[in-house]
Amino acid sequence: MGGHPDVSAQQLADMMPIGLAVLDHQDGSVFVNKRFLELTTCTSERAFECWCQSIHPEDFDRVAAAYREASQSYHALRIEYRTRLQPCLWRVCLLTPLEDEDERQRWNLGPEGGFVCTITDITQEKTAELTQRRIAHEAEDRKQQQERFIDMISHEVRDPLSAILHCTEDILEAVHSPDTGEEMRTQIAEAADTISLCVAHQKKIIDDVLTYSKLDAAMLTLSPRRVQPRRNVATALAMFRPELRKHDIQFSYELDHSYANLDIDWVMADMDRMSQVLINLLSNAIKFTASSGDDKRIRVSIGASTQRPSSYPPNVVFFDSGEEALKLDATSQPEWGAGEYAFLMVAVKDTGIGISDEAQKRLFERFNQATPRTQTIYGGSGLGLNVSRKLCHLHGGEIGVSSKEGEGSTFGFFFTVRRTAAGPGEEPTKSNGTTEIDRMCSQIQAMGNEMSGVTERHARPRIPENPTVTHVPEISRHASRDSRRLHTVKIASGVSSPASRASPVSEDEGHEAPEEPRSEPRSHPRERRILLVEDNVINKRILSRKLQTSGFQVSEASNGQEAVDAIQQQGRFDCVLMDQVMPVMDGTTASRTIRQLDGPMAQVPILGVTANVRTAQKDEMLAAGMNDIIYKPYKMPDLIERIKQLQQTGEE
Repeated sequence: MGGHPDVSAQQLADMMPIGLAVLDHQDGSVFVNKRFLELTTCTSERAFECWCQSIHPEDFDRVAAAYREASQSYHALRIEYRTRLQPCLWRVCLLTPLEDEDERQRWNLGPEGGFVCTITDITQEKTAELTQRRIAHEAEDRKQQQERFIDMISHEVRDPLSAILHCTEDILEAVHSPDTGEEMRTQIAEAADTISLCVAHQKKIIDDVLTYSKLDAAMLTLSPRRVQPRRNVATALAMFRPELRKHDIQFSYELDHSYANLDIDWVMADMDRMSQVLINLLSNAIKFTASSGDDKRIRVSIGASTQRPSSYPPNVVFFDSGEEALKLDATSQPEWGAGEYAFLMVAVKDTGIGISDEAQKRLFERFNQATPRTQTIYGGSGLGLNVSRKLCHLHGGEIGVSSKEGEGSTFGFFFTVRRTAAGPGEEPTKSNGTTEIDRMCSQIQAMGNEMSGVTERHARPRIPENPTVTHVPEISRHASRDSRRLHTVKIASGVSSPASRASPVSEDEGHEAPEEPRSEPRSHPRERRILLVEDNVINKRILSRKLQTSGFQVSEASNGQEAVDAIQQQGRFDCVLMDQVMPVMDGTTASRTIRQLDGPMAQVPILGVTANVRTAQKDEMLAAGMNDIIYKPYKMPDLIERIKQLQQTGEE
């Protein structure tokens, strides 16, 4: 049969579920069926030209390049693409050369030949494929999040066990020692105190895990009550008075003008939960201010607004809440009453060690796009900050930060409240009178003065009983932007917009900040030199003392970067005890960096110390250059034996 197909052949082709076209060597349409026109949304007989216009712009260059190559080389092609008008629709194009001479003649094609082109709707198959790929990706993410969560809890629970175990050994040694004098009793008391601190830390971790689990399972709800936020904040701060005095930290509690201007008094709120957020932030501020040098100051301030604080620029950079977080807001429920909405903001500003640029970037990546990676900022689990953020979301709020390494940090959060009248027997606060709240706030502010007995150079003038309402840069809507905020904005602007996942986050919880970069080693020509790299102050102090008692000369470092610096500056060590989870630079990165140093320094034996018992992390640590791994908690005899084995290996 020669020439063009007859009518019956055209009708038969029009019944096909796929688009069919025969093309000449110049891409002209020799024949097209009805389905081809439908799939390319064309009405013209020049259907193949219209086909190019039906391809999604993001796919066009890829499809055009593949088509040109196939056409010029006279080869077959299979390529998938999305449609221009409806990107959710997928097509597959199959291009097959007409190589048979009889077929060419049948379609009146010259010696240059032509192609058979078919287009098929694969939307259903592609949707299923993409859905399956998304499900697999989400399942992998959940698996990784579970592994990271287990790693985090393993570290936080097992790490204090080392200190508990070593203190127990000290107590047992003291009990069996013939010397029961004052020095020994002091040693036992210190060991017992350390055990108490470690147990308290573990209890807080377990409490945070339980709270996080309830939040994750949507089992935790708020209980709004008629409260005066200024009173609740003062009450929460009062419990820190001994710790602030102990660390010689100047402290103040201030109210921004916005709080007084809006006449905030009685509101409906769950201040128990919001106090939990404040306690978490203040605990971390104290830890990282206690070791920051001579200038140790913390200011807690509270302000108010009729607008959501993330809509104007106080000196805190809030994380992006995302649609899911906004859905958690419970403040519109009937039990919150029908009062006017207001937003209260609390900020905790310190002069501590601050947060590095890289750590801030990770923090914003985690909260803004939920990058699935658990990494420490200061040296701990970060579970507390994640719990705090979820509690803020329930209360219609958000949390944020501004920081500059070496200058300190400002963590702030806001939450939604609803105004209400004073209940029976409750009197409104008078803004210009002295009330019980005023006296409580004044007592909190006076902490800095009381600490003058510890250090006279930190003495501060008396603060009036009626707390000063002042302009607080962290809170005020019209405040000029400070250097911390500008620095953090620059970092946050480099982080892309929110994604759909969330995972535990990075921020310190329970570990104390480094108090000193390293201790001076004792001079003894026959002592073996050990570099102890540990960020936990309690563990470092106990382990250093026990190593010295065992005959080692000990130098200390509080993170991986300090360890690298110590090796470069102090020469060769007989062994490096390298903790894995640390601020600034972790143990794996530090080990990899040490192995890249010049000369004998790169060969120093490294004994990795970790609370993570997963094989994958052990393999990663060994691959980074560690010679061996010991798991927390460990007994001192086992540690000494491992060190000696590495020393012997190094000497051979």
